[in-house]
Amino acid sequence: MNVKTLPLGPVQANCYIVTKEDRAIVIDPGDLFDFDSILAQGPYTLEAILLTHAHFDHIQGVDAIIRSHPVPVYIHPQEIAFLKDPSLNASTSFYEMVSIQAPALPLKQGKMKIADFEIEVLFTPGHSCGSTCFIIENTLFSGDTLFQYSIGRTDLPTGSLMEMKESLIRLSSLDDQMVVYPGHGPKTTIGQEKRMNPYLLSL
Repeated sequence: MNVKTLPLGPVQANCYIVTKEDRAIVIDPGDLFDFDSILAQGPYTLEAILLTHAHFDHIQGVDAIIRSHPVPVYIHPQEIAFLKDPSLNASTSFYEMVSIQAPALPLKQGKMKIADFEIEVLFTPGHSCGSTCFIIENTLFSGDTLFQYSIGRTDLPTGSLMEMKESLIRLSSLDDQMVVYPGHGPKTTIGQEKRMNPYLLSL
């Protein structure tokens, strides 16, 4: 499995293109980019788009991808409505009006398989009510739940500090060697965060 990181958009949200042999999935396409040229490098066949949550900086590229690659889009069921609603996807807070028209399918917590990708879905509310992490081959895609030495904010609509703490406790129980690809900033590991992240140290 290979992971390509693309910081996109005005707040540099990380989009991840995860490839395995000739297949690909995209996690959090937060803005427009030359996606087809990346697929052509494999060449890779796109299988799905996974969204860790529906804030505007993680979803703005969805419609452009779907127009040329009509694959399923997965998100927590509580945030399906956020995709079209600028007030819920927080774009109005940043003076934008983002509305994604692509249909989305509800994620279920637990294991799922997409092509050759074995994915474990973890619901981790706190940053938003439907924040979700994905584990693929001992690699955690943590969205805006966990960052290197920090965590996602909890003051946007449907955020909750209490739920965030519960989600962080859950993530801190994962393998210390697990690599973490966050929604913003550089990658880290669970062990490094348990040693250095003040929010995990205070749990």
